[in-house]
Amino acid sequence: MSALDGTSARAAARAREIIGEFGISEPSQIDVEAIAFARGALVLERPLRGASARLIRRGRRGVIAVREDIREPGQKRFGVAHELGHFELHKKVDQLAVCTEQMLSWYRSQPEEMEANDFAAELLMPAELFRPRCRSGEPHSEAIGHLAEAFRTSLTATLVRYVDLGIRVGALIVSYQGKVRWFRSGPDFPFRVLSPGSPLSRDSCAGAFFAGETMSMQPETVPALAWFDDGRADPSWTLRELTIPLPRYDTTLSLVMIEPGSAPDRFGADEEEDL
Repeated sequence: MSALDGTSARAAARAREIIGEFGISEPSQIDVEAIAFARGALVLERPLRGASARLIRRGRRGVIAVREDIREPGQKRFGVAHELGHFELHKKVDQLAVCTEQMLSWYRSQPEEMEANDFAAELLMPAELFRPRCRSGEPHSEAIGHLAEAFRTSLTATLVRYVDLGIRVGALIVSYQGKVRWFRSGPDFPFRVLSPGSPLSRDSCAGAFFAGETMSMQPETVPALAWFDDGRADPSWTLRELTIPLPRYDTTLSLVMIEPGSAPDRFGADEEEDL
């Protein structure tokens, strides 16, 4: 799964317009419920069944219901922003839109759901505010945590944004119970990674975590073939991997990065020149 493409440009542009209309210049000013209300949608928390969030629209007005028992505030904010994306972008969609947890994720979603996700990402983590807050050099767990705290977003959404904006050339790979669940490649990441359902290699930090080994909160050097499923990859290549474990969910978030000037980086540059 790749990062932002042409179909997402409209979503990001609309979110930027709203950010501009509200004069937002700091992450702390992004009050998604207040923005939704000003745009004509009232946000309510409800004991929803079979859905993470719902949008009920009638003309220019709407109600966004978000499941009240969602634990993570960042996940709840993203659900509201996602439904606001539907409200702003998909005016011809049915008056009742129901979004499950799967639809709110970054995989296996319909085009309208992905567009709503991209709207939410730009609204909650505007590129102009997000980029300057990314430290130069390699990211580490604490730095990603600080970004998530500043923008009040989940770690997953924060890492997806980091990858989509190409802060470092890389990909985010989300694994569950020792197998790849889904991935998100950055705009300049030229390689194919392990497919969903693939078991993790013990040579990866994530694989080592699921095997019960201790792991660092800093990026580590790992064999590229621990993550690549690409015949072009050389066995001698390496990557930098930052894995953040989420033990409560039996999940890991792995940011795999190509080091500037490394063999994979030179290979990708050579391929671009050949095009």
